[in-house]
Amino acid sequence: MNPDQANDLRKLVLHAVRGAVAPESRPPKLVVVAGAKGGVGTTTVAVHLSAALAREGHRVVLVDADFVGPDVSGLCGFDEAHGAADVLAGRRTVHEVLVRGPLGMQVLPASRERVDPNDCTPQAQERLLAQQAALGAHADYVLIDAGSGSGRVMKRFWEAADGVLLVTHADSVAVMDAYAVIKLICGESPPRAALCALANCVTDDAMGDDVHARLDRACRRFLGFGIDAIGNVPFDPCVPRAAAETRSSAALATPPTAAATTAFERLAAELPRRLANVASPLHIHFTLGSTSHAG
Repeated sequence: MNPDQANDLRKLVLHAVRGAVAPESRPPKLVVVAGAKGGVGTTTVAVHLSAALAREGHRVVLVDADFVGPDVSGLCGFDEAHGAADVLAGRRTVHEVLVRGPLGMQVLPASRERVDPNDCTPQAQERLLAQQAALGAHADYVLIDAGSGSGRVMKRFWEAADGVLLVTHADSVAVMDAYAVIKLICGESPPRAALCALANCVTDDAMGDDVHARLDRACRRFLGFGIDAIGNVPFDPCVPRAAAETRSSAALATPPTAAATTAFERLAAELPRRLANVASPLHIHFTLGSTSHAG
């Protein structure tokens, strides 16, 4: 059996065991991938995790909501004129701008034009989130590449999410920045989403575990809630080399034995189990230890 046949078989089995519940009656799980500052790898994490989930047979929609530095389209190998900004502005619906991406993913790209801050009103944010929540007939998971920062748009994404992956580097400044974002967004009340810290560009498990320990300790001491570990992803030079390919889906074609690919496969297998037992609003917190590459 070749890999394509195996992937098709996994999808058939997953769809068969979902039971009699109509897909549209169950909203997709919403996972936000965010960073405290630019350059920590939110886009690469979002794209590769989406790819890993798709390979597991899950239906995935990947949303590029990084309005400052959108790059999902570049990594997925296409260039679309319309996208999330048009949904925010009410010019188009999500269904009108979804694009078929690699490995069967659906992608909601960012628009070519820079987002007008006036289009990011609370009403516009609710429009975008409501249309994503209505994708249950088409998606099991919606992953949002939210970029970096702690503004009102990011706060609303966190509030709506089932899980938040906060991407950080291992240096002290980056870890402090990550804690600062958690405090700004969740300081008044514990997060409703499953909150996950992703340490990016680590050299070994010990470094990733240390990132989690520092963030967890600070959150418990000053905010009153902790974050748990789910695993580490080692640095893998194959990933930045693949991402350097010019407008090609080769960014997703890292070798099957590549350390980062293996780690994302483990994460794609574990993440659904963690989210499956969490009711909404969410009250548990877990942490992903460390990821491998900047994006």
